[in-house]
Amino acid sequence: METKKHTKGVGFLIAAVPVVLTALAVMIFYWKIYRVEPVFSTATYELGERVSNDTEDYISGTEWSRGLAQLDLSEVDRKHAGVYEAVLYHGRDAFVYTIVIEDTTPPEIREKEGPVYLAAGVENLPEDAVAEIVDKDRETEAYFIRDGLKENAITFEEPGEYTLEIGAEDSSGNQTRIPLTVFVDIPPEIEGVRDFYVVPGSEPDFLESVTATDKADGDLTASIMIDDSEIHLGREGVYELCYSVEDGCGLVTEKQATVTVASPRELQEMIGERRINRWEDVILGAPNLYDAGVMRDDDLEAALEYMRPALVQLYHEKDNGYSAGSGYIMEITEDTVYICSNRHVAEKYDNWDVFFYDGTRVGGQHLGSSEGYDVGVVAVKREDIPQELQNRLMTVHIDKSYWNRLDDQSLELGLERVDREGGILHVTTGQLIKVKQLFEWYDGKDHTEVTVELEHGDSGSAILDGHGNLISMAYAYSTDPTRYWCVPLDAILECYEEITGRRVYVY
Repeated sequence: METKKHTKGVGFLIAAVPVVLTALAVMIFYWKIYRVEPVFSTATYELGERVSNDTEDYISGTEWSRGLAQLDLSEVDRKHAGVYEAVLYHGRDAFVYTIVIEDTTPPEIREKEGPVYLAAGVENLPEDAVAEIVDKDRETEAYFIRDGLKENAITFEEPGEYTLEIGAEDSSGNQTRIPLTVFVDIPPEIEGVRDFYVVPGSEPDFLESVTATDKADGDLTASIMIDDSEIHLGREGVYELCYSVEDGCGLVTEKQATVTVASPRELQEMIGERRINRWEDVILGAPNLYDAGVMRDDDLEAALEYMRPALVQLYHEKDNGYSAGSGYIMEITEDTVYICSNRHVAEKYDNWDVFFYDGTRVGGQHLGSSEGYDVGVVAVKREDIPQELQNRLMTVHIDKSYWNRLDDQSLELGLERVDREGGILHVTTGQLIKVKQLFEWYDGKDHTEVTVELEHGDSGSAILDGHGNLISMAYAYSTDPTRYWCVPLDAILECYEEITGRRVYVY
């Protein structure tokens, strides 16, 4: 019995040995291999100094165990001074560290070599007066100090020599100040910059008509630089174009323009709404650059006055008197100005004296007349028209979709008749009666009836509404009772195409 008991105890001890050895091995592995300890609780860095992301700088232990750690610096803003929290994860443990980023270094103001020139009459920034301001803090602010006061910008009204102070301060309150003598001069000027409106694929000359001059250096046009790097002429969009020129003192003048790339229809819509025009903008690819456009507000007096450059008087002197009638510019092409009038005016003579709204007289030829409505066309060669006048001429605005919606709306209408001296013979206004209705005196064709009283010589005048739309053309009046008749817009368009073989742009 005793022998059996002894054998069982020994077996128990033998069975316990592996467990003890395993536990001992685990303890040795943890304490000798796996265990790590943080090496600091708080670390301080100067702004701009690299914050370590190496785990061995945060924990001690075997290389293998440190390799198991993951460091989280997502809450540390390396670009700004402050106190932040970093976390290192190792197994089930999370070690938290305090990271202090401080800024004790003041900004460095680096001066320009040689004399410092600033521009008169414009705002100058501190950065214009120095070579650069260096600081790790991206929120560093520079300023002028004049009469003890800080100024973010300074304007000198007169050229001359000035002594001032420039300062820089970072967000931690570190400051630097330096005295500075500056020479103020008149900067160069850039003239002729315009916005561009072009169709895709255009090749505009961005330097056309742009000049630069300087009081001391003279003509600097050849020195103009343009930055068109962001412009894509093959893709519709709105882009920025920058012009710059530098004078001998290093003063730089910049001007910006926009380049709008759009379809021909979109460009024409902008012209028609008077958002752009050929006098102030460069427009390439629009169907009718010369369109007068319409006003947003309904103002008949203003509309008639604005439309004068589209009006003409046709005049022919003869032995026993003269013949005269009115007309309006329907189309302007590269070489010809086409003028619409009545057939009973235009076909009287092959040659006419065409008096434009400013009194300029140019010879014109009867191009043809319609057998349908009382419509005739007189053509003038552009080469015979002074360039200054050509630059001011315009065509009447034709909005067919708008006209199609009109009926008997009592719309206010009017006409102006220009004289041969650059003035106005008379203005007459009235209302729309009916856009189209039967006029028995003229082959039973539909005509536009108005209450605009027509006088001798008004034949061929453009009848306009308060926005500047062409509604009809003055034609005749009937009696018993007195009624006033005009050629309707759709007939004008049909007859014009019949006579010229050309189709004008209509909205």
